[in-house]
Amino acid sequence: MDSENFSSDNGGDTDYRATLAADNALICGLEPDSLLRLVRTAVGLPAEALDRLAVVADKLRAVEGLPQLDSTGD
Repeated sequence: MDSENFSSDNGGDTDYRATLAADNALICGLEPDSLLRLVRTAVGLPAEALDRLAVVADKLRAVEGLPQLDSTGD
């Protein structure tokens, strides 16, 4: 790619890095460690894979006798 195609304004990069740092801090604060491991494993997966992961988690909740969660994320 030609460097002329890139803006000299790095504001977007700065915002992205700040968001990434905040997300990482949140993720690192998760307890127990198994939840942290699950989130780290899921980071970067495409939406379709995340949807499949949620389906599996819903099935595991049912097997464990836990109530089903609202699928809208609310």
